[in-house]
Amino acid sequence: MKYTTLSKTILFCFLTANLIGCAKGSVSTLSTGNSTTAIETPHGEAGNENATGNPAVPEITDPSIFRLDREVKKFQARYGLESASEKSTDNKGLGDTNLWGTRNFRVVLHGVLYRGGANNKYFDPPRSNTNPLPATGLNNLCKEDFSAAVYLYSENFSTAQKSVKCKNTDHQYQTLTYKQYAAAGENEKILAMVYDRIKGKSNGPIYAHCWNGWHSSGLISGMALKQFCGWSNEKVDAYWMKNTDGNNQGFETIRKRLRDFKPLVKFSISAEERSLICPETY
Repeated sequence: MKYTTLSKTILFCFLTANLIGCAKGSVSTLSTGNSTTAIETPHGEAGNENATGNPAVPEITDPSIFRLDREVKKFQARYGLESASEKSTDNKGLGDTNLWGTRNFRVVLHGVLYRGGANNKYFDPPRSNTNPLPATGLNNLCKEDFSAAVYLYSENFSTAQKSVKCKNTDHQYQTLTYKQYAAAGENEKILAMVYDRIKGKSNGPIYAHCWNGWHSSGLISGMALKQFCGWSNEKVDAYWMKNTDGNNQGFETIRKRLRDFKPLVKFSISAEERSLICPETY
């Protein structure tokens, strides 16, 4: 069989493409979160297109690069909480043993913000309910990849650890910081922490808690749902009432503060981010 010079060239390229390539590759970039990753694309692969007819872009799998969608899926799979009223731990702290030390643990924003109480009353040995998280609770949240916890009252916070170090679920060393902010007067500081988590500036979710996981945790959570999910006053009020587990009489001041809160422009997020993190129902 006779081969032309062109045919020989094509055959040679086909046989050696996996070893040395037929031509010099080109480099493009893919931006994800706050990082930009270079992706080498050899000439000749432009024909690999997705369903829209655009060139297919390789998925970034490097775990060191923050991806909100990946974080959301991880924590949704871990806790299985779809609505904002489902719990991983009950009023006595029972349920998910990995969260022992918390009470009434609920999701607020998937992969970003969770709420609840501190399990002191039903701990072993028990102590006064008007206390911050026990050390065991802080350590367990750290091991569950949480980057921060926020105590919404001031009583006895001076006795608590302000940070703990642990090995997280990836067996990497991690630090959880423990802060004290009031849901009513310092809500902007808490929302800033939530915003930073959404934007990939912290390496784990936030647990905002009061004593029982009902009133102040409901206030800051309702503010977060108004800020980041666009929930109406009527919806967040109904959410606050439902998640007090029936302990909702005599808290008109808190409910008014929630209704009066107006979302802050500086913490605006995209529609895509909102669709990822916001629960569908309360």
